[in-house]
Amino acid sequence: MCGRRADLHGARSPPGEAASDYRCRYVGRVDGFPGPAVENPCGSRHHRGSQEEQTLIPANVQQQLKYVKVSSDRLSTARFPDFLIVGPQRTGTTWLHANLREHPEVFLAEPKELFFFSRLKTPENPRFESDELDWYLSFFHDPARRWLYKQWHSLRRYGRPYHARVRGEATASYAALDPDVIAEIAALRPDVKIVFSVRDPVDRAWSHAKKDLARNRGRKVSEVSNEEFEAFFRDPYQLRCARYQENLANWRMLIPEKNIFIQRFEAIEQSPEDLLIEVMKFLGVSTDPRYLVPELARGAVNRTGNSEVPERFRSFLGELLTEEVASWRRIFLSA
Repeated sequence: MCGRRADLHGARSPPGEAASDYRCRYVGRVDGFPGPAVENPCGSRHHRGSQEEQTLIPANVQQQLKYVKVSSDRLSTARFPDFLIVGPQRTGTTWLHANLREHPEVFLAEPKELFFFSRLKTPENPRFESDELDWYLSFFHDPARRWLYKQWHSLRRYGRPYHARVRGEATASYAALDPDVIAEIAALRPDVKIVFSVRDPVDRAWSHAKKDLARNRGRKVSEVSNEEFEAFFRDPYQLRCARYQENLANWRMLIPEKNIFIQRFEAIEQSPEDLLIEVMKFLGVSTDPRYLVPELARGAVNRTGNSEVPERFRSFLGELLTEEVASWRRIFLSA
C-alpha cells in the first residue's frame, strides 16, 4: 500500500493526507480543491474559476456509469485527466512517464499505475482499492509540499515556474480495457487523449516474463523453468496484451482518432527526443527542447537485463503469437 493510510473506502488516501483530511477536503466540494492559494497551486484550467465555471457531472453522464461510482452530486469532472498513457506493460510507458514528469506544463498522477479502471470489474481482487470517482480524482492534485518541490525544481532547471496545463496518468493495463469500461472514460471526458504504446509482441512478452518471473522475485532468468515461462506466455491477460489491433480498435470505437497517439517502442530506441517532442505537441504543451532531459530520454528505465530473447522462446512465442505479430506489423507500418 506504499505506506499510505486508508481512506473511508479502505483504499489509499492521497499522498500527504490523512483519511479524515481527505474526506473533509474533497468529498462534496464542487471543484474538489482546497481554497488557500498554496494548496491550490497547479495553475491549470482545473484550478481556475469559480464554482459556476466548474463542470458538475450531469445526470445523463452518471446514468452511463455502471462501474464508476459517484457518491456526491457535488463532484466535478474538472480534475479528470486530460490524457492517459496506456501500455501494455513493457512497451515504454514508464520511460514516457519519467520524461513527461520533468515538463513544467505537465502534471502526472503519483504513483504511476493507479489501476483504477482496470480493476473496476474485479472488486474481489485483493489489490482492488476503490471504485469511487472522488478517490480517483484525488490523485490529480499537488499537495503543498510536492508543489513547492516542483516549483523549486522547475525554477532551478528551466528558470521558469511549474505551471501545469494538462494532467494525466499512466497505467499500462488500461490498454486492454473492455469497451464498456472505455465507454465510461469517454462519458466522463469525451475529449480525453490516449497515448497507446506498442512493441514487437515477442519482445514484449519476453520482457514482461523476465520482470514478473525473475527480477520481481529476486531470481536469475536461468532459475526460472521453461514450464513457468510457457505458462506465463499462455496466460489470458498476456495473450490479450499482444492483441494490439483488437485493443486499439476498442479505444478507437469510443475515442476520436485525432485523440489517439501511437507510441512505438522502436522510436524510443532510435530517436527518443523526436518522439518526446511529438508527444508534447500531441498533448498541447510546449515543445521547447530545453524541456528534454537528454540523459533521461536516452537512458533505459525499468530495466530487466539483457533483452535478447532466447531462441527456444522466440520460436515458441512466434508460433503462439503468429496473428498478433502480423497485427503489430500492420500498426508499425501505419504509425
